[in-house]
Amino acid sequence: MTVNDFAGWAGYGLALLGIATLGLFLVAVAGGFAGWALIAGLVSFASFALAAGIFGGVTHYDHKVHHSTPHML
Repeated sequence: MTVNDFAGWAGYGLALLGIATLGLFLVAVAGGFAGWALIAGLVSFASFALAAGIFGGVTHYDHKVHHSTPHML
């Protein structure tokens, strides 16, 4: 597995986790569960930030060494 494959799949998986926990956050807020909303919101933010960090870091490195950027296909 190359770094580009890892970055693509990890970014994709973390983005899906972020979307799922964002939905849990919205349901918890609407239901009045402040504790669960805080947990889901933090997990959602962390997964989006980590996905962007991994993908952005690998893309920056690939541009620096003139490789192709991460892609899924």
